[in-house]
Amino acid sequence: MTFLFTSLFVLVPLIWLPWTSELFEFNKLMLTYIISILIGATWAIKCILAKKIIFKRTILDIPILLFLISNLLSLIFSIDMHTSWYGYYSRWNGGLLSLLTYAFLYWAYVSTMSKKNTLDAIRYSLVTAVIISVYASLEHFGHSASCFLVTGSFDVSCWVQDVQNRVYATMGQPNWLAAYLVALIFVPLANFQFSKSNFQRIFNATIFILLFLTLLFTKSRSGLLAFGISSVVFWGLNFGKKSIIPMIIFAFSVLGLTFVFQNPIRDMIFKPTVVTKIVGTALETGGTESGEIRKIVWKGAINIWLGNVKNFMIGAGPETFAQAYYQYRPIEHNNTSEWELLYNKAHNEFLNQLATTGILGFVAYILLLMMMLKTFGLKNIALLAGWITISITNFWGFSVVVTQLLLFLLPAMAITLYDK
Repeated sequence: MTFLFTSLFVLVPLIWLPWTSELFEFNKLMLTYIISILIGATWAIKCILAKKIIFKRTILDIPILLFLISNLLSLIFSIDMHTSWYGYYSRWNGGLLSLLTYAFLYWAYVSTMSKKNTLDAIRYSLVTAVIISVYASLEHFGHSASCFLVTGSFDVSCWVQDVQNRVYATMGQPNWLAAYLVALIFVPLANFQFSKSNFQRIFNATIFILLFLTLLFTKSRSGLLAFGISSVVFWGLNFGKKSIIPMIIFAFSVLGLTFVFQNPIRDMIFKPTVVTKIVGTALETGGTESGEIRKIVWKGAINIWLGNVKNFMIGAGPETFAQAYYQYRPIEHNNTSEWELLYNKAHNEFLNQLATTGILGFVAYILLLMMMLKTFGLKNIALLAGWITISITNFWGFSVVVTQLLLFLLPAMAITLYDK
């Protein structure tokens, strides 16, 4: 089980394949399904050998069941049951099948993993984050490992997107990479604070700086905002005599890197002198300002929810935002630079839940998040700060495979670390 869960934390963030129509998310989800099947088989064998059912009851059992039931009810009356079960056709993540998988992985983790297993899983997750950060940093300087693997050229010419300007490594999108990094970045920071030797301090500081530098290279506003808010949480809960020096070092490191390398925070203070051409949709760059488009799409999500009694209660169906949006699309959308684009997400996880699963699904989701928050207590501050970033980045975007895994498994880690 330890090997399989470690594989989940290491291989899923790393995998991408150039032979599928969706290079990143589809492959990550398929690998998650494969590993989950192997975990299920191993768990069943353990139960058979032990001649008993190995299952640990936790505080999240009922909230997870309520969340799954609300999504199942929404699926039964969905405007497209096939999409609601498998997920929207390009990325697939978010359908009921994927939600059942994440819930299963949570229960399997808390039932079979020990404190030592969890500490090992955290270490391997950091190793993976470091590999991905190096991968992305090389992209920033014009050398993509992806291009080298596919075309043999160690440059960025194989990408249509301007990956050198906004890196995404093996994640497929800068905001998704940023969401992944900020969910893990507080672990080396905590390790630095409680290191017992200079070597450990330098080692953990180096990891933190690498992850933060890569975060800057993504130029993700949601990622930087999440990092800022969770930094307040992290240091607020860690405040004391032993935290003064680490806080000062942290502040100077973050401010120094922020003002040296181009990023949205520096650009707010100092207007860039060189205009970089960026290839992508206007939601991220160019055209109608992304904030204005988000407001319109969010209004459309509210329109879906209030469209009829059925949508109000149980939504249009999990993952059916694309089909439902064009029945309730605000007329203002026709006046934007993205008037002809297909939107399959509300670009706000909470409004997406409201539109696709109604008030029942939305309340169940909020309840689940609140109960997950309780699992961390005050002993898992680094994991808590990282977990909080997921909901912040989701507020400005939507969940993907790696963030969904962390959303469900970081609480499982917290429970396992301090289970008596």
